[in-house]
Amino acid sequence: MKRISVLICGLILSAVSWAHGDEDHGAAPHPEPVLQAGASAESASSDFEVLATMQGEQLTIYLNRYADNRPVSEAQLEVESGAFKAKLKPIASGVYQVSAAPLAKVGEHALAITVVAGEQADLLDASLSVASDVATATVVTEQKNWIWGAGAAALLLLAGVYVRRRGGNQA
Repeated sequence: MKRISVLICGLILSAVSWAHGDEDHGAAPHPEPVLQAGASAESASSDFEVLATMQGEQLTIYLNRYADNRPVSEAQLEVESGAFKAKLKPIASGVYQVSAAPLAKVGEHALAITVVAGEQADLLDASLSVASDVATATVVTEQKNWIWGAGAAALLLLAGVYVRRRGGNQA
């Protein structure tokens, strides 16, 4: 019984290291955008609403109609913040993107977003707040993973001790 419990514990603990070859599994799916704390801004007018997010150095703006929340396709968007000025390119229905390295710096960035969609035009103001704790969130997640792993290992060790003691008393 002792050998079986040691074998089971060893197999479970070593499961993390089981890997496979370098075979191709096809193209990776495109992940949905994840909003990071402090890396987004929103604004609305009577015609449009926008949500701006920073992912690394990429500024992504989601543009919807205010009345029914439908995405606005084929619009022209331009963003200004201090000396930075850029036109955004459409990447999906209602989704526009541009490389905006100056906006990736920690701090508050006042945005002026110009929207021209058909015969409608609007100027929306927003404040993009990029926090310094975005990098800290990754470290905290890694620490939580280590804590869960250590807890699981301790639980398995206690289970092994319990099985060993029960097996010894019955013999």
